[in-house]
Amino acid sequence: MTKKIAIIAALILLLGAGTALLAIPHNVKLVVNEQEQSLRTSSLTVAGALRQAGLQVGAYDRIDPPLSSWLKSSTAIQLTQAQAVTLLASPSGETITLQSASRRPADLLAEAGWSLGANDRLTVNGSPIDQNKPLPYRGSLLLEIRQALEITLSDNGQSTSIYSSAATLGQALFEAGISLTAADILSMPLDTPLDKPLEVELQRARPVKILVDGQEITTATAAETVAAALSDAGVSLHGSDYSQPAESELIPVDNAVRVVRVREEVVLNQKSVPYKSSYQQDPNTELDKRSVVTPGEYGVKVSRERIRYEDGQEVSRISDAEWVAKEPKDQVLGYGTMPVVKTIDTPSGKLEYWRAVNVWATSYSPCRLGIPNYCSTGTSSGLTVQQGIVAVTRTWYSWMVGQKVYIPGYGVAVIADVGGGIPGRYWVDLAYSDADYVSWSQSVTMYFLTPVPQNIPWILP
Repeated sequence: MTKKIAIIAALILLLGAGTALLAIPHNVKLVVNEQEQSLRTSSLTVAGALRQAGLQVGAYDRIDPPLSSWLKSSTAIQLTQAQAVTLLASPSGETITLQSASRRPADLLAEAGWSLGANDRLTVNGSPIDQNKPLPYRGSLLLEIRQALEITLSDNGQSTSIYSSAATLGQALFEAGISLTAADILSMPLDTPLDKPLEVELQRARPVKILVDGQEITTATAAETVAAALSDAGVSLHGSDYSQPAESELIPVDNAVRVVRVREEVVLNQKSVPYKSSYQQDPNTELDKRSVVTPGEYGVKVSRERIRYEDGQEVSRISDAEWVAKEPKDQVLGYGTMPVVKTIDTPSGKLEYWRAVNVWATSYSPCRLGIPNYCSTGTSSGLTVQQGIVAVTRTWYSWMVGQKVYIPGYGVAVIADVGGGIPGRYWVDLAYSDADYVSWSQSVTMYFLTPVPQNIPWILP
């Protein structure tokens, strides 16, 4: 007996130790309405953990695992709270309100004892939804079934039945792929509400093809004459327009009518008469600047034409007059001939210059003359190719040879060599020795240093 009591006591001690271990706080995963969170709890059961989290489980909520389940470190608690769902059947107006934790519309319909017919339409809060896709958790939802109703349609005597959940007759016919023309006659307006079964008669007009304004219009009409068919199609003739066949004739067997648009216009064509330009020296204007002594004006020559168009294509053109409405006035430009001495700050100090020209600068050296396997240190002036020598085109060289210049980034130099140049640009070639060669290919301003030479080309070639 003593041994039995000892065993029982030991079991009680083990049970107490296990309970104490379970009471140690630990983390469990809690998913509420598909929103996952981590819950730290010392509770032993699912119910206790939810109480500790401040969550109550309602009668219609869905909980997994059950509230009485013991918690383990691997336990994941799934709580889906019920929401209010109102089910509305249209057009009958029948409603059912549920409290449910179900998320699929199909499950909610099953709970209400309803089913979705083949042509019924399902919306949630007014938006279409698939009955097998889960609904969002929003607190309350309106789930509407728009039940399909029968439309008995007699189409030119042929009877057919359409089942549709559309809101109006026109929408139901459109969804059923039944197209109407403006000339068709329907026994009910297209905006007739589809709130009960309908019996509708459709009388179709015969098709007519109208070629007008470069387009082929297919319309339908019950008319007999071309004029009436055009009127039904909203096509009118204006001025000299005509139709083939004529308006008074019957619609032809091939049901084809052509409308020819006729337009006549008088066009005045203006053509500019260019003016001539001449230059004269202007000693009161700075060198390399221009002044307008007498502004030029374009003349205007006018011709008159009468043009006839059929369907946008010109069929005749008659020119019946031409005259000069305004004579051109020649332009006189003055080019400046007055050198103005200015200064520029350079790394070598302040320099005076009398002309500044934007040029495209390249560079060369004795063995970089652009001739394969050839080197030369000679220049057109007899000086040696080295830094401080500038080559220009032969036209410039003839009057610039010996002219001192300053080029930013290169320094003070003298024009003493001839190069080929670049067509359409003011160009210079900057000399270096082979040892200190620097590649140039850029636009730069070249400053012509004082003194001002006796002979100056007022306009640079």
